[in-house]
Amino acid sequence: MTDHIGPHEQYALVPPQTFVDRFAHHWTKQFDMPASEPLRKLWRIMANTYQQSIIATAQGQLTRWRVLRPPTGSGKTMGAVVYSGIQAELNASVTDGIQPVGIMIVTRLKAQVDEVVSDINAYVGRRAAIADHTDHRATPEQLNDSDIVVITHEAYTRANKTLSGVKAERWKRLTRWRGGQRLLTIVDEALANVVEHSQVKLDDLTFLIGLIPHELRLAHANEVQALKTLRDRMLAQADTNDGLKVGTSLIWAQGEAPVSANLTELRTAMRQLPYDRQIGKDDEKERLRLAIRYDKVLGAAEALLDQYALIAVSGNQHSLNSAALAVPLELPGPVVLDATAGVDLMYQLMEDRADIIPTPPGVRDYSNVTLHVARTASIGKTKMEELAAKRFPQLQANLNERLSSDCKVLFCVHKHVEHLVPTQADLGVTEVASAHWGAIDGSNDYKDFDTAVIFGLPFRDRIWGTGVFFAFQGVQPDDWHGNPTWKEHANVRELLQRRHLATSIIQAMGRVRLRKVVDEQGRCAPTEVFIVLPTGERGTEILRYIRKELPNVSVQDWPLDLDGPKVRVKRSGLPHEGLVTFMSNRSPGRTSMSLIGREFGLKPHQRKDLQKALRDEDHPTALRLKELGVTYGSEGKGRGAKSFLLKAA
Repeated sequence: MTDHIGPHEQYALVPPQTFVDRFAHHWTKQFDMPASEPLRKLWRIMANTYQQSIIATAQGQLTRWRVLRPPTGSGKTMGAVVYSGIQAELNASVTDGIQPVGIMIVTRLKAQVDEVVSDINAYVGRRAAIADHTDHRATPEQLNDSDIVVITHEAYTRANKTLSGVKAERWKRLTRWRGGQRLLTIVDEALANVVEHSQVKLDDLTFLIGLIPHELRLAHANEVQALKTLRDRMLAQADTNDGLKVGTSLIWAQGEAPVSANLTELRTAMRQLPYDRQIGKDDEKERLRLAIRYDKVLGAAEALLDQYALIAVSGNQHSLNSAALAVPLELPGPVVLDATAGVDLMYQLMEDRADIIPTPPGVRDYSNVTLHVARTASIGKTKMEELAAKRFPQLQANLNERLSSDCKVLFCVHKHVEHLVPTQADLGVTEVASAHWGAIDGSNDYKDFDTAVIFGLPFRDRIWGTGVFFAFQGVQPDDWHGNPTWKEHANVRELLQRRHLATSIIQAMGRVRLRKVVDEQGRCAPTEVFIVLPTGERGTEILRYIRKELPNVSVQDWPLDLDGPKVRVKRSGLPHEGLVTFMSNRSPGRTSMSLIGREFGLKPHQRKDLQKALRDEDHPTALRLKELGVTYGSEGKGRGAKSFLLKAA
């Protein structure tokens, strides 16, 4: 199909009905899933939306973000693959005077980028799509020749810096090809980190300034003075706020910082410093770890001097904070595929720059999903780490009474307690897997699991909500912090927190087999989900959002007393699986065996047995740790010997 877009141009456009027919065939034959009438209606809406975005971009209209809400398991990613494949076929057959249409697809992880590229090329039967990420850089020639380029969310969110920085030419190569400008950008899943937050703590900045050696102070005098000015303003404002008992206040608006500075050269020089020797070590990996940490502080300081700055206090720690959109709203033809768009407040904050496209009713029916809900306080990251030793045995004892031996169970927990998840042997089930917040969204690895356990929630701090709101709606006056209203919402900061938690939960639930349609009614195979929600109105509202997004889900009370009398459970042998998980989540550097013993509650003889296994380079645990860059080491002899695991950077 061709269509007149401008007065003299025609473009090769995918007919919506062609897409519906081709995708329905692919859906039923390739994946053995039924294509119901509501699904076909949804797929036609998807095709129409893609076409509208292409036409609007070609005509140079003001960019509007079109947001589609295909429920989990309705073919949003596969649909993007098939649509792109059909577009590539049309591009290959265009005649003189017909313009081909280029597409960019943005997905969360590098592995997903590679999978999408492979699927498109397999569908078309030639290399029409190319991946571009840190593990696979496409050449300029490949980008120019490829109908579809697929990149990660991280690359997309860096576009704001790229467009105004030295890498503008690279971004141009991604968004332009032999057919001119790419006219459609498909964003698969909600953009992670769409708002970039910058924070500098007073103590960190003071310490960092003290690390700058004399020769760098001389060579970069203006930059060092800018950092000192930043610190002095923080000190003065902190004293004022403490005296007035003010928690959060604006120090300067954007463009009104007391000094401006380009810290690029100073950051480059600081990354070369021997930080390890400054703390009495000779450890290249420790040097790299500290260089990354301090460079992050310098990067945040540079952002604060370029943007607005809020001072806030948490406990006795003062910090400067700012936030800005990491994604320019003017990018070409963005269409977002976000199953949780109805809950995510971000699109409402975009106001007239975003259109949320309605989803037809009846696409999915979650009546085969049973949601078991317990309610308790203190389920954020800090408290869950603090109470882990007591709460995980309570969880295991409860699940031992509820799970059958044929269950395949996915746990979603906080990163720093993931190693304490019960094993398959502990629970007596067929399989156990775990994932942590920040590394679960969009994953297809657990699509055949019948049970999910969500234990601990990814709360954000108050400054996060303030930063998100300011990034979209602009900086508000100081009295807003005590009365954060917006439109009809009495507390938009709390609303952002609740919507964020609900979105995260729905994403986690969607990793197991409730995502797969098994009949014409849009149902899935029977699925169990266990979750601990907050007490009070916060938990009640989160549950309301879940019910809204998962029509007909069955909700039951889950009698779980996490903070009741201490229980003892039998753990199966040495924590080999847990140790691999623990080290995969650790930062580079040394981890003493003493710490590992405390973390897993090992008795002296168990710790000796574990060390014996780790000394054996051919032991399965040692081999798995080696894949993570982790090796066993020891220093000294006799009673003074110290053993450790060393993780490479």
